[in-house]
Parts: sequence; C-alpha cells; structure tokens
Amino acid sequence: MAISVNDLESLIRLLDEHPEWAEALQERLVNEKVLLRLLEQRAELREAARRLLLGDELLQLPALMRELLEISRQNTEQLQRHAELLQQNTELLRQHDARIARLEALTEELAEISRQNTEQLRQHAVLLQHIVEVQEQLLRDSQDLKEWRRGEEGRRAGERFEIQTVKRAPRLLNGGEGGPTDQPHVRQRLTRWLQALWQQEPDQYPDGEDDPTLADLIWWKGDQVAVVEISLKVNGRDVLRARQRADTLRRAGVNALPMVIGEEWATPDSKLLAEQNAVEWMLKGDVSPGFIAFRRLTDGEISEEPRAEP
Repeated sequence: MAISVNDLESLIRLLDEHPEWAEALQERLVNEKVLLRLLEQRAELREAARRLLLGDELLQLPALMRELLEISRQNTEQLQRHAELLQQNTELLRQHDARIARLEALTEELAEISRQNTEQLRQHAVLLQHIVEVQEQLLRDSQDLKEWRRGEEGRRAGERFEIQTVKRAPRLLNGGEGGPTDQPHVRQRLTRWLQALWQQEPDQYPDGEDDPTLADLIWWKGDQVAVVEISLKVNGRDVLRARQRADTLRRAGVNALPMVIGEEWATPDSKLLAEQNAVEWMLKGDVSPGFIAFRRLTDGEISEEPRAEP
C-alpha cells in the first residue's frame, strides 16, 4: 500500500498530538546507524549532541586549556625574562663584588699611602724642628758672633786708645814721668812704694780691683802720683778701680791721685760717682779741676819716695 503525502502529514499531526506515539516511533525508527548518519549529515545535531554529552564545563575546557596555555606561555616568557634579569643581576652583582674588591684594595692602598704620608709628615716635622733649632742656633751664634765682633772691635779700639793715651801721657799730663805698669822702671817704683805696706800687712793680698800694679798708667810729678784707668767709655767700675788702687798706694804712704781718661762717660751716673769718690777725669770736652791742677804741676825734683799729704 502506497503512502501519500497526505497520509504522511496526517501521521505527523497524530504524532504531534500524541507525543507518546512519537517517542515509541522514535525508538523503533532511530538506532545507532541512523544516529550516526544524522550526526554526519547535520552539523546542528552534532553540536547539540556534543553539548548534551559533554556539558558546558567540558565544552569550555578547550578554551580554558587555550587560556592556560597562553598563561603558561606568558609565564614561560616572564620566567625567561626573569631568568635573563636574574642573569643580568647576577652579572651586575659579580661586577659590584669586583668593584667592592677593587675599592677595598684601593682603600687598603690609600690607607697605606696615608700611613706613609703620616710617617713622612712626622719625619718632616722632626726635620723641620731640627732645622728650626739649627736656624735658631745659627741665629744665636750669629748674634753671639756680632756681639763678639762688637766686643772685640770695642776691645781693640780700647786697646788702641789705651796705647795712644799712654804714648801721649807726657803731653796729656804736661810732663812728668811714668808709664804702664809692665815697664820695668814703673814696676820697680811700685815695688819700692808698696814694699813697706807688704811688710806691714804680710797676710793681706790686694785683689785685681785694688792692686795698683794692674793700673793702666802710673804717672808722677814731684811727690804726687796719678793712678790712671783708661777707657773709651768710662763707667763706674773704671772710677772705683782708680779710687781703690790709689787708696792702696795711699796706705803705703804715697800721695796718690785717682784719675780716669777716656772719650766719654758710659752713663751720667759714672761722672757723679767720680765726683763722689774724688776721682779726677779727662774726657773729650770735660776735664775736672783736679786734673787741670795736676797738669799745672812742674816736674821739679822727682822724689824717689812720694808721700801722701798728712
């Protein structure tokens, strides 16, 4: 019996009206081969079957896997970059360690240089101190030499002045007789004058200041004897020596007159001291009355034993 289109449409309508018939018919008509053929022929059925069988979670799994793979790839790239950065940091750290090692070596070298410089500075300070001390000593020696030269020049000038004064004594004192105490006739005269004193005072010995045998000049006219100290600059010691040496001769009974001859007074007090001790003087532009009186004495008869006035 042939089935027409109307019959088929009537069948479909009946199946729609009776779902249970459609299910029974479906069970009878649909088998594995039919399903496979339908799935092969109809893509929407395949997709529906896949969704039905796998579910949403399994269906999302490929996307998740792709996402995981992308994340893994990114992580791998990050790890690779991190590895590169770590390698770079390791190289930088190695270079840093090398720099630190060089800095430590340089620091040690600088410390050694500083120590050497400190030692050199200490040695230089010691040497400089020694140089300063030597310089100061040279300066002192130079000052001493200058002082010695001035003193030596003064001494020589004094000696020249004394020699010239002794030579000029007959002119300066206007006649008379005498000379320096190293001349034999003067020493003989002094010995005769002092002999009696030495006998009277056997235990007394005159020191250099009151010993007339050390006077610069002994000069006599008649019975008066001048005991003269000669100096370019007459000071207080010259005045007192003349007085003390004249006093020694006076104790021996000699009419002794203390005198000083020079160019100038060392200080104003030196002249005052001469006046106070009755010491006569002759300086350039300054002559005492007693000195003038002695010059005015005539030689007369030179006495062998001049005596002090009572």
